[in-house]
Amino acid sequence: MQVGLTRTRAIVLHSYRYSETSKILKLMTAEMGPCTAMAKGALRPRSRFGSVLEPFTEGEALLFVKEGREMHTLSSFEPNVTRLGLARGSRSFVVAAALCELVMRRAPEQRDEHLFDALGRGLEALRGAEERDELKSPAAGLEHVWSVLSVLGFGPDLRVCGSCGGSFRAGEGVRLDLASGRASCPTCCSGRTNLSPAAFSELTRLLSGLPARTPAADGTHDEPKSGQHERLLAAFARRHLPEGERLNSLEFLTSLN
Repeated sequence: MQVGLTRTRAIVLHSYRYSETSKILKLMTAEMGPCTAMAKGALRPRSRFGSVLEPFTEGEALLFVKEGREMHTLSSFEPNVTRLGLARGSRSFVVAAALCELVMRRAPEQRDEHLFDALGRGLEALRGAEERDELKSPAAGLEHVWSVLSVLGFGPDLRVCGSCGGSFRAGEGVRLDLASGRASCPTCCSGRTNLSPAAFSELTRLLSGLPARTPAADGTHDEPKSGQHERLLAAFARRHLPEGERLNSLEFLTSLN
């Protein structure tokens, strides 16, 4: 069995106790894709890893990679950013957890720098938004989850009507099909829309990577119903996970509204 040292950028997706002294980490790496690693001695008081091996931390990992094995050994980890501030807010923490859970469930077993970068950008944007107290709006932070879904190849396509190919008109609702990710205009779905004009406008905004709108204090424009986008995202993710699996973090997110 060949054993080699690999240095790679890595993000900690999940960590849990393996023994009295060691932890197992789920990592997303830039050079290897998703992988599992044993951090021996990580729980000892004077561990060389310190307290940095927590979810959302990003840094440089040095791994003993064992050919043909699913579990590797972490030799060292040099953090670049820990993102501990994400735990200060319930919404920032749960959305960040949803990003990591989604990558753990659906990341291809190969190198994918686009996915690694999308995950890192999302976590960093959430960290900044939490520090600036910008996650108060309905649907706040969900643009990053939709972005990762799109990189994985499952994002909705709302550019034109999926039935007639025509452009959507401003101020009209649509019918979104969760399976295909395509939307139909009111004419093609015989008026049986499931997204209001406000919800469709907001979803289009989120899919373009823009943050959720802040509710108008004077009520000059309609707002999507509270929790609508969280429920939609959770339902969409269930539809595209194997055998209808649920993302626990997304399901919990729907209860925060």
